[in-house]
Amino acid sequence: MGMLKIKLVTLGQLPMNLDKIKLTKYKSCIFELDNSIDNYPITDNADGDNWEFMDKNILKMLPSQYDGDFLIAMTHVPLECNYYARRFSNNRICITFHEMADFLKYDNIPLENLVYRLVYSYSLIYLRNNNRIPLQNERANFTHDETRGCVFDMNGIKSDIIYSVNKPQICDSCLIDLAKDKVPKNKLDSIQGELIKIQKPVYYRIAEFVKKYPMWSFIISSLVAILLGVIGSLIASFIWENITRK
Repeated sequence: MGMLKIKLVTLGQLPMNLDKIKLTKYKSCIFELDNSIDNYPITDNADGDNWEFMDKNILKMLPSQYDGDFLIAMTHVPLECNYYARRFSNNRICITFHEMADFLKYDNIPLENLVYRLVYSYSLIYLRNNNRIPLQNERANFTHDETRGCVFDMNGIKSDIIYSVNKPQICDSCLIDLAKDKVPKNKLDSIQGELIKIQKPVYYRIAEFVKKYPMWSFIISSLVAILLGVIGSLIASFIWENITRK
């Protein structure tokens, strides 16, 4: 199984704190992202009853030709049925940061994590469907309604997205289904190792540890303070004995 080539594009204006350079430099054992992200303008107004952009509207603005196995277009406008991802013909997907960016920001999760999570899930969907992304109106049973922190969480309650973009996983039942669809076990093991590295920045992980384990945090900080004091004293003694007194 060769590396999948995935084309990322933007559709209209995206949140300013999305790091596109970080996205293009991401490395995986299963896919590679194109090192250039093309931008396509939004040329029509919303056509849904709730100011959402219907599938026909989005489809008109997506590129019909691209270099890659499948394409993911990133936008910030609401999509049909208030979904955060929609599937189109010619292996094209449109994902939106509408509402999702607010959930991620509140939980201190980088926007890039949402893209990584969806790239992994659609890569596996592509492989298990004979190198094809099913259309939106096709019955596809690759997601589950229960929130498990899995890349195949449905996230019908959109705020649940925070559980699958911070150290996500492939749950046991999905691993069984992927194995039945002949996705190699060694690839799945490697992907699981990659997924766990998708997490919050170090600062917020430390803050969460302090909040969750205040007593351990106090003990560790006290020991570190004592250790630094001892090291400082030893350095001062060394300077006094070997430099100042000469």
